[in-house]
Amino acid sequence: MTEPSVVLNTEAIKNEFDRQISDGFHSSATLAVFIDGNPVVDITRGALHAKPLFRVFSVGKPLAAAILWRYKDRGHFDWDTPIAEYWPEFGTRGKSSITIGQVLAHSAGLSDHSNIPPTDYNDWGRIISHIEDMTPQTEPGSAVSYHAHTFGWIVGEFASRVSGLTFDEVFEREVTLPLGLKSTAYTLEPVEFGRVVPLEISDDWDDKEIANNMDLILRAQVSIPAGSMITTASDVAKFYAAISSKGVMNGVRWLPEEVISEVTSVKAEGIDETTGAYSRVGLGVRLPSDPPNQYASSNNSDTVGHGGLGTCTSWASLTSNISVAYVTNRFQPAAKNNYRLHEMSKTIRTSINTAYSNVKI
Repeated sequence: MTEPSVVLNTEAIKNEFDRQISDGFHSSATLAVFIDGNPVVDITRGALHAKPLFRVFSVGKPLAAAILWRYKDRGHFDWDTPIAEYWPEFGTRGKSSITIGQVLAHSAGLSDHSNIPPTDYNDWGRIISHIEDMTPQTEPGSAVSYHAHTFGWIVGEFASRVSGLTFDEVFEREVTLPLGLKSTAYTLEPVEFGRVVPLEISDDWDDKEIANNMDLILRAQVSIPAGSMITTASDVAKFYAAISSKGVMNGVRWLPEEVISEVTSVKAEGIDETTGAYSRVGLGVRLPSDPPNQYASSNNSDTVGHGGLGTCTSWASLTSNISVAYVTNRFQPAAKNNYRLHEMSKTIRTSINTAYSNVKI
């Protein structure tokens, strides 16, 4: 293992990690930091199982998108290829011109999933029929609107159409196996259920049933590419290490640097019609908004990442070979969640002593 070019003050990081637990933000959490593709921080507290797994919700979106990054590199399609070229049934009701790039950038106009009953979530075929019946709510490509659920289903079905495999099979082939992510999946076998850290809900979180509903999804083994990922902080940080290292992991090229540059560049931005916040989006990843943000980035182009519903964040520095994943088990409303994620990211950034003193990370 080569010596990292960046040195961390790990004591400060551990102190902030422990402070958030002692201050009651959550009862369990896990944090991983990679530098130059090597793990330098791996902390977990509050888990009862010796090898715990955490639910990360939308943190799984970039990992699902990464399947398509790989297929684009192989020349199967371009970002402006209409989805209907591989999935003809999709191209109805005003969707024939929607491109894979627009879906990855949350600008396809298909963010509203209210026509899909949760009782159908365990039936992939019915989900896809509902997607095919959708009509865009906005002109495709005209506005950012976070596709909270539909992102994953469209990406997953498109990946299946290109590969001839199920989503879970192609995800394993293109992402978890080549990157060595040994504890990452969208469903688990029942024997593994006991490894999953229980979710908690803060008093001021609105949806009091979300933890129970996520347990039902876990036990029913429902694969939701936009939100059911179960993993470790180490695996997620390792995925982002492949981005921060410009596509190389363990000395093996996983993606060309050109593709990394394409997917981490802003492809859509503006007031998000779903969330009401200003969003800056690449192809499956998000870029920082104005400070303070969950990545503690002061430069809106130096970092890419993604958060997960009220609990977690993950990111890679594009200017230094550093990647981070921080996952907690308690849903907190936006202000409290953003505070704890920002404080952890800020602590990591300010704990770095690098020879590249002119480069902000």
